[in-house]
Amino acid sequence: MLKKTKSTSLTGESQINGTTVVRMTASLSTEGGSDYVNQSVTNVALYNANKREVRKDIAAFQDYVFEQQDAIDAEVEADAKADTADGTHTDDAGK
Repeated sequence: MLKKTKSTSLTGESQINGTTVVRMTASLSTEGGSDYVNQSVTNVALYNANKREVRKDIAAFQDYVFEQQDAIDAEVEADAKADTADGTHTDDAGK
């Protein structure tokens, strides 16, 4: 049986007047529980002066990550149903 995995990398930047203030990254996988989300402040002075706007960007990126996680979960579920329907699905006990 073919076991498939999928990894997705997401990136985002919160910018003020064209200058990156926070860089955000996420790595998502079909292997549940192995997702990684990170944010890094690259310009502390601009961050401190624009926290409200930057935090909105961070929240928007997190929402985007959640959307992508949900899409991956739906894809995994659809694949599992398809495997079960065609008789190719095996559970852990059958390994």
